[in-house]
Amino acid sequence: MKNNNLIFFLTIFLLLSCDFNDKNFFPSASGLKWMYSIVIDSSYTGKSYKKRIMVTNLNNTRKGNAVEFSKLYSDGSYYTYQINKNKIMRTSVILAFDEGIVEPVEKTIYPDISFNKKEWKVMEQLFLVKGFQPPLLNVKPRSKFEMNYKISKQNHEIRVNGKIYEDCIEIKGKGSTDFIGDTRSGPISVEIENIEILCDGIGLVKQIRSEKTNASAFGNMTLIKDLMSFN
Repeated sequence: MKNNNLIFFLTIFLLLSCDFNDKNFFPSASGLKWMYSIVIDSSYTGKSYKKRIMVTNLNNTRKGNAVEFSKLYSDGSYYTYQINKNKIMRTSVILAFDEGIVEPVEKTIYPDISFNKKEWKVMEQLFLVKGFQPPLLNVKPRSKFEMNYKISKQNHEIRVNGKIYEDCIEIKGKGSTDFIGDTRSGPISVEIENIEILCDGIGLVKQIRSEKTNASAFGNMTLIKDLMSFN
């Protein structure tokens, strides 16, 4: 009887494990397209900047056990990724704007795409903060820092733009850094938070990122990215 109970629970565990491992939170098939709405708010200006962006998967190829593919953004930016040994690496970046990139171009984005690993760290840079007050007008800090990510929710359900998405993972990241905005003053500190919600078979459906400073010339910036369509 004990052996039968043990076999029963092991079977249930294996079935659940296989079901979760079969989920795909980072689809790589060539031709897939995502349309996002993006809103960036500034506490300094009190205004919102709105835009839409399309992301298209390109050039999916298999090299041994690895899968390589690229993402082309409608602003002209181009990112290349590799999925290997259950982790996702970013291998190259071509940006369509002039600010450049100071974080490592080659880096692990998700160390475990089955999300059995609950916490990890990633090197990132400031994306949103910029100066709104002379002589700092349009100055964009280039600090890089370590973001601490963790899984905050699994088997999550979310409604975005009136559509309900199931089988989602919520990831929360926190980090901090500082930069010199003006040589007449000391370092300006920034607290960064990032929330990403990835859903099975779709990928990213929502992102909320905030970069908060203690300086009136920069203020606080928030980005909200919502999935509008996927095909």
